Amino acid sequence: MFWSIVIFLICLSSVASADESALAKYRDYLPEQVMALSEDERRSSVPMNLIGAANLATSPSGNLLIQAHLNSLMYEGFGDYTGAKQAFQSDLGEEVTGFLTVGQIATLDYRASRLNMTWVSFFPFDFGGIMVGNSASTKGTIKIIDEKIAYPINHVEIDCSRDEGICEYRQIAMLLPDETSWAQSYHVGEIADEKYWITRWEDQQIDAVPMTNTTGCRTTQLSLNFKTQEFFEIARNNSVGDCETALGVTFPRLEKPRVSQIVDGREIVDAEFKAINEEAFTYYSSAFRARIDALKLE
Repeated sequence: MFWSIVIFLICLSSVASADESALAKYRDYLPEQVMALSEDERRSSVPMNLIGAANLATSPSGNLLIQAHLNSLMYEGFGDYTGAKQAFQSDLGEEVTGFLTVGQIATLDYRASRLNMTWVSFFPFDFGGIMVGNSASTKGTIKIIDEKIAYPINHVEIDCSRDEGICEYRQIAMLLPDETSWAQSYHVGEIADEKYWITRWEDQQIDAVPMTNTTGCRTTQLSLNFKTQEFFEIARNNSVGDCETALGVTFPRLEKPRVSQIVDGREIVDAEFKAINEEAFTYYSSAFRARIDALKLE
């Protein structure tokens, strides 16, 4: 599982770092300025979310969509379009011009979309394990003990066969967009699809080690106890010192084994969406939030 996650996180971080300088360069462009760039420059240099903002603003329905976004955040998008844009710029702490830049439009789109990031019912968070004869399976949500996991909304399923001597490990995660994402929607992707050799099967307990990646920076052992319903993944160092991957990324040596546990994901998922709701409230207009705060004091 380690290498699948490594590649996944490297891809995310490399995209983020590549976009950071481009965002700084182009975010203050007006939509018309972005559209005036050559197609080659837009395609190769301008971040996707800023291109999307420029396309939105210059489309026939652009003003209507921006007004709707402003209204959803409790600005007077339809009643006072220019005033709403100025109030939004003021809340951002940026120069008040009444003309939104592509960076501001992307932020507006992100904030309006964040209001719709409601709790979902389709993602599994059920938990449990069962052993019957020579077959065993468990499922749940992975959390790293004493550390924050990069993808808290996840689901893992492990199916073990004593006859085959193998455990099949599959994990998916739901990723939430950030302000630089090209689309403001959930994405469910596969994090791992691996097989483990079973090294011990006795007294309703199973230990297993990866079939591949025996020379990687770290190695992960599965420790599954069906009697106590405790299921762990234990990552250990597989090198003497810091380890550099073939992709050029250096991973520091773990000071101690990193222990992850498969648990009921209900509280984890609820906490993530509660944080999204709390974040979304801060995106309403400052005038609207002030009125809400005043009501709380009555």
